[in-house]
Amino acid sequence: MRTYSYQALDAQGRRVSGEIEATDPDAVVAQLTARGLRIEAVRELPAIRAFDEGALGRHSLSAADTREISGHISEIISAGAPLETGLAAIAEEFPASNVSDALRDIVARLESGQDLETVLRDCRTGAYLPALIRAGQRSGRTPEILDNFIAGSQATAELRQTWWMAMAYPLLLLAALGPLFFVLVFRVMPQFEELFAGFGMQLNLFTSALLKFGAFLRLQSLWIGIAVTLFSATTAFVLFAVLDRIMRRRLVCNLPFLGRVFRWSAFARFSPLLSALIEARIPLPEALLLAGDGSGDAELAEECRELAAELNAGRSLQESIGLCRRLPKSFCQALTWQEQRENLPDLLRSMADLYAGRVRALLMLLAAILPPVLLVFVAATIGIVVVLLFFPLLELMQKLS
Repeated sequence: MRTYSYQALDAQGRRVSGEIEATDPDAVVAQLTARGLRIEAVRELPAIRAFDEGALGRHSLSAADTREISGHISEIISAGAPLETGLAAIAEEFPASNVSDALRDIVARLESGQDLETVLRDCRTGAYLPALIRAGQRSGRTPEILDNFIAGSQATAELRQTWWMAMAYPLLLLAALGPLFFVLVFRVMPQFEELFAGFGMQLNLFTSALLKFGAFLRLQSLWIGIAVTLFSATTAFVLFAVLDRIMRRRLVCNLPFLGRVFRWSAFARFSPLLSALIEARIPLPEALLLAGDGSGDAELAEECRELAAELNAGRSLQESIGLCRRLPKSFCQALTWQEQRENLPDLLRSMADLYAGRVRALLMLLAAILPPVLLVFVAATIGIVVVLLFFPLLELMQKLS
């Protein structure tokens, strides 16, 4: 069977395009006429290139930029407008950004005669987007497939916003501790030391220890700074030069509480993308590779590569799933229903909502607990320092009175 691209008009006079498989151009005309389409042009396409696993992990545009570009492509195709003209007009309206640069690059490549799938792959939008475009062109459902992908990725973007909203106050509070600590150690404590020395006061054990600690920090500040810098550099070297992406991800996912947030967030990104790919009739091994790459989780991507390799080696889905140790049981059970292919995308979207709900619950718990704990810690620390510094003065005032 050969693959042909076509342009035609539907019963309402709207221009539609897509790809279709047939033995020859006459068979294409017969199939499209049976659909009620009036044919304008038919062109035979070269053989579809094999899925390039080397494209995985090479994308440079962010998930938000990819979602933005996908939305514009979907809108233009739905409207039946020429893709080059529509994208060029949108690029002119955008301020200078990665999206506008990518749109102009896409327009230039399309005008040079390249097909959209090749253009998106060369622009490094993520290996999953060209696959979705290819599937959409073959089925004639490109807008619908892209809309499903955008809806799923939008939910994960909202999770990211929820995360930053939950962490904003704690991060600001921690950032304020630095200047406050500097003022206490380098400005306030030396003045109290001079005051106590001027009166020849006998200080209690706790106040004396506090002042000695401050003096130690001032005298050794240079060496402390060097030690902190060396420790940070060593940690960064170990994380980014010694450990690979998978080991770093496992280290992060083993953190108390936060590890679960990152883990479930990855599955909340992975499930809707896999749903869109399967709904686009992309083979399951390829869909797993693309969705794992698009999840942004190196450990999950590695697990998907292993699962896809088992499937390509001829193992059944049930046997391959049994070898997976790090995938959630709920996800494994859903994949075993792959034979009911029509229901699997809906099931995966429901699971994405489940994973997103878990992340929201954890973030709400974090937002409810962390700020009060940090506030109490900061207030208690400041209160203890103030009491220890002023208590000798109160004793002196009592003696003088």
